[in-house]
Amino acid sequence: MAALPAASCFEFGAYPGRAVDAPVFSAWPANAGEVLRDGPGRPTVLHFAPDRWLIPAPAPAVLQQVVALEHAGCGMLIDVEGKWHELRVAADDAQRMLARSIDVAAVLTDRECAAVVLFDCPAILARRDDAFNLWIAASYVQSLLALSTALPNLRVSS
Repeated sequence: MAALPAASCFEFGAYPGRAVDAPVFSAWPANAGEVLRDGPGRPTVLHFAPDRWLIPAPAPAVLQQVVALEHAGCGMLIDVEGKWHELRVAADDAQRMLARSIDVAAVLTDRECAAVVLFDCPAILARRDDAFNLWIAASYVQSLLALSTALPNLRVSS
């Protein structure tokens, strides 16, 4: 498990019952559980719940798009830097650690990401090739890292 450096992070919440017809949405993940990725495969826009998107470390063009959505009255952009802390967990380690809290295969069936609770820690989980990205509520990060060091055969770095 590796704690990634702090980066800017935003959430966008579409207003309930309001149709979002903005052209940018055609390129965004339309269904909860879908993820938009950059060239190297890093998650850039995660549709983690109905009408909710997480936008970690946005490229300037993505941030410009989401600001335009807010200005068009499609929803609300919230700066959540400091709310979420990103961790990366290798697939082997993820199976050992996450299986003690959730059934990852069941949670991510037909999904690439989901809002979950891991060991009582609110989180957003995203599958990424041979690993998982986790955005853990910041106040729970130390607890989760301490727990992960207590699990046998789990490599931890920060």
